[in-house]
Amino acid sequence: MSMRNNTLRCLWRVKNELADCERCANLARELTIMLGVLAERRRSVSRWAKEYWIPVGIAPASGGLTTGDVMLSDDERTRYFMGVHALTCHAADTEAYVHNFNSQVPALFIVLRRSPSEDGHPLPWFVHSVTASPYLAQDYDDSGEDIVERVPMSPDITETLKDFVNRYHQEEEFKKRRRDKLDLEDHKFGKDPIFLQREKPAGGNLDG
Repeated sequence: MSMRNNTLRCLWRVKNELADCERCANLARELTIMLGVLAERRRSVSRWAKEYWIPVGIAPASGGLTTGDVMLSDDERTRYFMGVHALTCHAADTEAYVHNFNSQVPALFIVLRRSPSEDGHPLPWFVHSVTASPYLAQDYDDSGEDIVERVPMSPDITETLKDFVNRYHQEEEFKKRRRDKLDLEDHKFGKDPIFLQREKPAGGNLDG
């Protein structure tokens, strides 16, 4: 009985050690960058709404700002610091990042979601997601409930993400994502899908 118990304990320990190794490997295949997010409340020219919100860029996460701080304000717009959010990139999603880099202007996609009235958030919208995946951004955009906007990817993030992609990306033949055959008639009010951008000429690479 004692030998059996010792064997079971050894198996349990090995199983947990393997699980720990797997978790470490998965973490090593992720890239996380903390970012500050900026958005503006703008005066609307539509008679149906007085104003609208739009993400406009990113800022250093360590800028000493608090969610809701006003960065600038005039008669047409007020720019707010929306808070700090993590940009997390996964090795399994490098196909999406390659698509992003092959677009005319590589971008980050900021997703704002309406704040629940009871949570005490200082602004009517909060940052739900920041992603470098145009595929994920399109999924959020399709919901029709979030504000999704592309903003320029800064040079330092571009360089870091390119290194990550070059390390983990593997071309997969015969793999087609369903959005490659997106029905163009489904566009809302003539808006192009957020992930469809002009491609670089054939033969372009991530270092170009």
